[in-house]
Amino acid sequence: MCDRISGSSTMSLSLGVILLLAFFSKVESHIGICVGYQCFVVRKDSADFSAANEVCKSTGGHLQAVRTNASSNAISTLLPGLTGDFWIGLHGICSSSASGLRGYKWITGQDEADFVNWASDDTACLASQQCVTVSSDNLKWRGRGCTDKPTGFICEYAFDMACQPLQPGTHTQIEMYKTPYDFEAPHLDSLPMGSLAKLSNGEKHVCVGDWINAPWGCEVLNGGCEHKCTSVNGQPTCTCPPGSLVDSNGWSCSVDAADPCEGAQCQHTCLPQSGTFVCLCDQGYALDADGKSCKDVDECVDKRICAGDHTRCENIVGSFACVCEQGFEMEKGICVDINECASAPCEHNICNNTEGSYTCSCADGYKISDEDPHMCELHCPQQVCPAVCDPNDTFMCFCPDGFVRDKGPNGEPLCVDIDECEFNLYCDQFCENSFGGYTCSCGEGYELKKGYECEPLYGPETPTSPTVDTTTTTSTITYRPTTESPKKVTAGALLGIIVCIVCALLAMVWLAHHCMKRRNEHSLLDARKSNDLHDLQQITTEHYKPSSSDIHSKGDR
Repeated sequence: MCDRISGSSTMSLSLGVILLLAFFSKVESHIGICVGYQCFVVRKDSADFSAANEVCKSTGGHLQAVRTNASSNAISTLLPGLTGDFWIGLHGICSSSASGLRGYKWITGQDEADFVNWASDDTACLASQQCVTVSSDNLKWRGRGCTDKPTGFICEYAFDMACQPLQPGTHTQIEMYKTPYDFEAPHLDSLPMGSLAKLSNGEKHVCVGDWINAPWGCEVLNGGCEHKCTSVNGQPTCTCPPGSLVDSNGWSCSVDAADPCEGAQCQHTCLPQSGTFVCLCDQGYALDADGKSCKDVDECVDKRICAGDHTRCENIVGSFACVCEQGFEMEKGICVDINECASAPCEHNICNNTEGSYTCSCADGYKISDEDPHMCELHCPQQVCPAVCDPNDTFMCFCPDGFVRDKGPNGEPLCVDIDECEFNLYCDQFCENSFGGYTCSCGEGYELKKGYECEPLYGPETPTSPTVDTTTTTSTITYRPTTESPKKVTAGALLGIIVCIVCALLAMVWLAHHCMKRRNEHSLLDARKSNDLHDLQQITTEHYKPSSSDIHSKGDR
């Protein structure tokens, strides 16, 4: 019943092909003819040449290229009975010396034709772009301005699969054919895919490589149903609103006072069945226990759905969606890796794209920031490193946290590690220095709190006189009560105690002065870093000592 250029046999319903044609179900009808694997349609819409061609393209064709006898015969069949001029697909800059197409080209790019049909008085050629119309009076071609708006235009469509005319029964006739190319006719020699045929007995058929009667797939033109198409056990079924029933043709509706669905209160669809009714649910839903309401079906329970790599299924009401995992995006139904490095997310522009993610790296002398994996911060893996300075101003230099600026033997700016553990002012018990930092720890019987405090595991004790037990580990302090009576203090011993106290006070004054100097230095460092400045005041220290104001500040990091 159907022909194909490749010579293959008739095919079954192809949803992918027919969906492209579905929007033609409610278009204005024009005059057309189909010959072999081509259709020609006359549209009586006034438009300039460019707009006319866009209309043809929007429905899968182009302005007619009258290059063959078949094209010419189509014009001879379509235009008689009409009045006016119509665009054909010929345009360009006319050349009076040229023969044949006079320098024009077809909209499809060819510059030849089996014949020409120029009007005898059309001899003027302008230097500007011109386009060609054909007259309905004598079918003659004539050049004119492309911005003109003649009576209409002729579209041409090509296809590689067609159905022959439907052969109805003895007492049935074809009432009308409707093509997907904006026209309908009672008689056609060739029908492109997606054409509809309506019979005098009310039956409807669609050309899908073969003629299939309604109802067909609900996704295509509502399955041919007058009211609603519903899939029942995988088969398309037409249903009607309450108060009417499906006619014997299977797709139209008629009023029936005895409709069992009237008052049935089905949530989605009611299907009459042998004097009673059955409630049906739309695709993506299932009938609930009450037999009337519909509940959502979780399609994602079926692991075969969205089974592609890096793909997951997300259930939505009445349907589902296949989405990609983080770091991937959908391309042509497949989840592919996103190259995040293309957007330059790393501060130093050293980016390594990985499957589903990426990592940043830093230039020499820097490391990835602990607070932001996209940012870099200064890093020195040894005790002394060169300071980082502005190449245009060597006085604008700065060092990593935990280092202090100093000068080398030749005056070069250096960064020297601060030994926070030298006086063990940062930790309650034990301190281990590292380049740019330090680590606190506790002895046996204690646990570390807040990074620097050591608290007893079993609560505080109340000793009368603490002494250090040298027989235990150096990290454990024990308290032992004593029964010895206090000894009498002599005058010489008292003088020695006073001298020790004075020395201790002097030492504390010196230490306070040095700590204040260190705190001012750190304040300057912090202020300049916060303003992206690199100028640090020169501080030369042979043996840097931490101030009491810095106690615990670095250990809390």
